[in-house]
Amino acid sequence: MFRFIIKKFLRVTIVIFSVTLVMFLLLHAIPGSPLSNFSNARRVMQNLYYDESILREVNRRFGLDLPLWRQFTRYVVGDNIDGSFVCGLICGNLGPSISQRGRPIEGILFSAPTDQSFWKSQFGYSIRLVLFGSIIAIGLGVPLGILGAKKVNSPINRVISIILAAFISVPNFVLGLLAVIILASWLHVIKVLPDWDYFSNWIVPAFVLAIMPMGNIARVMQTSMINIQNEDYVRTARAKGLTERRVTFVHILRNALVPFIAYLGPTLVELFAGLFIVENLYSFPGFGRQFWEAILKLDYTMILGLTILYAVGIAIINLIIEIISEFLDPRLHELKEQEIQ
Repeated sequence: MFRFIIKKFLRVTIVIFSVTLVMFLLLHAIPGSPLSNFSNARRVMQNLYYDESILREVNRRFGLDLPLWRQFTRYVVGDNIDGSFVCGLICGNLGPSISQRGRPIEGILFSAPTDQSFWKSQFGYSIRLVLFGSIIAIGLGVPLGILGAKKVNSPINRVISIILAAFISVPNFVLGLLAVIILASWLHVIKVLPDWDYFSNWIVPAFVLAIMPMGNIARVMQTSMINIQNEDYVRTARAKGLTERRVTFVHILRNALVPFIAYLGPTLVELFAGLFIVENLYSFPGFGRQFWEAILKLDYTMILGLTILYAVGIAIINLIIEIISEFLDPRLHELKEQEIQ
C-alpha cells in the first residue's frame, strides 16, 4: 500500500510540473505582455501611455526582464527578491498578480471580506456552485438513468432519450443565455444581476452548470444497468423469487455503481470547466470569472496559478474516484497490486 501511495504521489507531481511548464511556455508564446497587450486599449484611447522608466521598473519587479528559464525557476523554486529569498510554487506560493498590483494570488482567491467566512471568498463561491451543480446532476441523472434502464423499448425510454440528447447537445453558454432572456427579461423570475446572498438566486446558474453532466450521468447509468441486468447472477436472483425491487437495488444497482463512480471523475472535472462560462454569464464572484479576466489582461502568474489549481483539483478528484472504485470492486486493487509486484 505504501508503494502504491508513493507511486500515485510521484505521478501527480509529474503531471503538475508538466502542466506548469507547458502553460508557462504557451503564455510566453502569446504576442504582447501584461502591460502592452490589447486589454490596455482603454489607456491608448485616452492617450495614456506608460513611461519607459515605469515599464522597466514593473518588468524588474515581476521578473519579466529575465530570461525565460530564469523566470520559470523563479516561479517554481523561488528567488532572491528585494534582498530576501522567497520560496516559489514548491512551497505553495502561486506568486503575485501582475494586473492587481502585486497582490498575492492566494489572497485574491482564498481570502474572504472582513468578518466573513471562507465560503465568501472567490474559491468558496466556486466550490459551493460546483457542489450545488453536482447535487442536481447526480440527483436527477441517476433516477433518469434507472428509469430508462427499467423501461427499455418503451415510450418513456424514448422520451427520456430525446431529453438526454437535448441536454448533452445544447452548450451551457446557449442554455445560460436562454435562461437570462426567458427567466430574467421576459418572465422576471430572476434578476439579471442577482444578490448571491440569497440561495434562490443560485438555482439557475447551478442548473445551467449541471445540465450537460446530468445528461451524461443518466446515459452512463442507463447503459451500465442495461449491461448488468442480463448477467447470469441477476437471472439467478430472479429465479430464486426475489422481488424486482430487491434485484434492482441490491444486485443490479450495486454493481452498476462501479463504472458510474469511475465516470464521476470526468463529470466533476466538466463542472469545474463549466465555471469558466457560467460565472461570466451571471457575473458570479468565483475563480472561473477571475480566470477569464486574467486571460484578457494576460496576467501570467494569475493564469498559471489558476491552471495549477485546476490541475491539482483534477488529480485529487481522480485519485479519490480511483480509491472509491477499488473499495467497491476489490478486484481492481488486486490487479494493481499485481502490476506493482
